[in-house]
Amino acid sequence: MNTTSQKAKKRLFIITGILVITSVVLKFINHNHIEQTTLLFIGIPTLITLMVIQYSKTPKTAYGVAFQVITLFLLMASILFGEGTICIIISAPIFYGVSFLIIFIISQINKRKKNKAYTLAVIPLILVLFQPNQYLSTPKVYSVSTSKLIPHQASLSQLQQQPNFLRDYPSIFKLGFPTPQKITGNGLDVGDQRHIQFLSKTKGIGTLSLVIDTVSQHSVTFDIIADDTHINHWLTWQKVKVEIEHQGDQSIVTWTSNYTCDLGPQWYFGPMEEIVVNVMNEHLIHSYFNGNSNH
Repeated sequence: MNTTSQKAKKRLFIITGILVITSVVLKFINHNHIEQTTLLFIGIPTLITLMVIQYSKTPKTAYGVAFQVITLFLLMASILFGEGTICIIISAPIFYGVSFLIIFIISQINKRKKNKAYTLAVIPLILVLFQPNQYLSTPKVYSVSTSKLIPHQASLSQLQQQPNFLRDYPSIFKLGFPTPQKITGNGLDVGDQRHIQFLSKTKGIGTLSLVIDTVSQHSVTFDIIADDTHINHWLTWQKVKVEIEHQGDQSIVTWTSNYTCDLGPQWYFGPMEEIVVNVMNEHLIHSYFNGNSNH
């Protein structure tokens, strides 16, 4: 067996070994229901990268092997992540980014210091990326308000109709997010409830249950009773408020969703969730009030 074949075989053994170890860690994470935390999104790429560095001779080889292993891991783990394509799309940048950053810092340190112990200097960086303060403080409540101009006089009574959720799904839903299917419940008095069913391609049907907390002539606020949809792996709904402002023969409908981001690190996933919630708000306004333009 020539030298090239031996190197290729050794590389294959390294990749296989790293994937086996990473798969065991992933099973542990899923078993303990902490798959939405930074332990997955920062810990896994860190583990892969450090193992690659340990068994690779040069930074160039480390980059190549690390990215190759991470790609294979993401493809394999998409089944366990839950929503397949969307999980790969959202997770890939942070996996590759963390890996690149760690390899770069360690390679720069080792260029100047022969003692490998100096690679421990990367630990403070990892701790910052892990954002440990999010576990010690009260979760931040995000508030996303979306307003749309309705070309007619809108009314809160339209919230009692059965919206056609299956019509005109936003493109982002088609990537794999759970999609609303139907809603049960009626009434516009305090205490009246709504139960919205969401379909997850991998987890099946889940229900988001809401109850009216306050109501006025032009607004209604819902509290959350329960949520067993797959969305609750990513965020926890707090309140939903719908407001209507009349302007002549037209109306402005504002849909405000309050929630906490349950994915970590929040500096990465927080802005993404705001975008998705805004799209969901727009879809709900369109489904109930037939809005056709942004305000």
